[in-house]
Amino acid sequence: MSSLPRLTAHVVYLIAFPFKPAPNRATRPPTLTKSAPYFQALDTEIAELGESTLRLEGQLVTVRRQMIDGQVQSVECHYDLPDCLSPSAVAFKQRLQNALRRHIEAEAGYAGPFVEEYSILCFTHSHAAPDAWVDAHALALAPLLRTEARAFTSREAEQILASRSRYADNDLTVVDWEGALVIDPEGDFQSEIELLKLGNYQVLRYRLLDRAIERSLESLRQELHSRRRFGLGSRALHEALEKRLELLLEFEKSEQLLLLIGDWYTAQLYRLIVDELYIDEWKAAVHGKLDQLQSITDTVRANYSLSWERFLDMVQLIGWLVLLIGYFVLFYFEVLTLGK
Repeated sequence: MSSLPRLTAHVVYLIAFPFKPAPNRATRPPTLTKSAPYFQALDTEIAELGESTLRLEGQLVTVRRQMIDGQVQSVECHYDLPDCLSPSAVAFKQRLQNALRRHIEAEAGYAGPFVEEYSILCFTHSHAAPDAWVDAHALALAPLLRTEARAFTSREAEQILASRSRYADNDLTVVDWEGALVIDPEGDFQSEIELLKLGNYQVLRYRLLDRAIERSLESLRQELHSRRRFGLGSRALHEALEKRLELLLEFEKSEQLLLLIGDWYTAQLYRLIVDELYIDEWKAAVHGKLDQLQSITDTVRANYSLSWERFLDMVQLIGWLVLLIGYFVLFYFEVLTLGK
């Protein structure tokens, strides 16, 4: 490892978590500079919440806070990692990012489990063949992307660095499920940062939808299990249907994000992000639970309708019995009258 070059990587640490928005925040579309003329803007609202600087672990960090679609706070932390290919760089990166997460969560007042983290290594040094450079230093780069201090085998490093995309011959983007690597001699990293940020936002949004659907499923199951014979009213059913419609609209908006990325490079890169972050798998799981919610809602509606029909049948039967008893009483009195 002593023969490795002493390089400084610019690291972008992304962290996202649920957020209650403040009113009257200006919104703007993501800045994507590496785009063809026919690029179609993303239908995602991003509000700037401010920037600040702090020093942790002896390192100066620039922190940029944003709000995405009024429900998630996305924090973008920038810092330099000197001698990034050395064995000590991974431990320092892990220590600094753990401190950043604690600081950011404490500042936002969030202590829940729904947090997505991601780190991006940015290099500006120029190479005629960036793929060859990445392959040559794979054993040092793979632990940095995963933020794991253990040594990886050549096969593991190859798998971690396998998903690649490029905009030109002298740049390269490598995407893994915990981190990414971007090489651009001109230092134009923001397009990749924004797309990776949106990818992590998608994962968090599907996780939140998954939790909301599970809560709705559990609520309906308890309603079906514990209700009395005629205890389920139209209000409970209306609330269930309204909640399902709200979740379905949220799901549709999340699903459409990929379709709104129009130029060849951003679409190709976002496809890699979708694959590496298992966004399609999250989408399928959430869709399956939405189907379960619909099935249970239909069952609730069918049982309620059946219970109401049985109630009306009983009322009708009781009416006929009262009428029949009335005829018997009239007949009895008529017999008594004739007997006299």
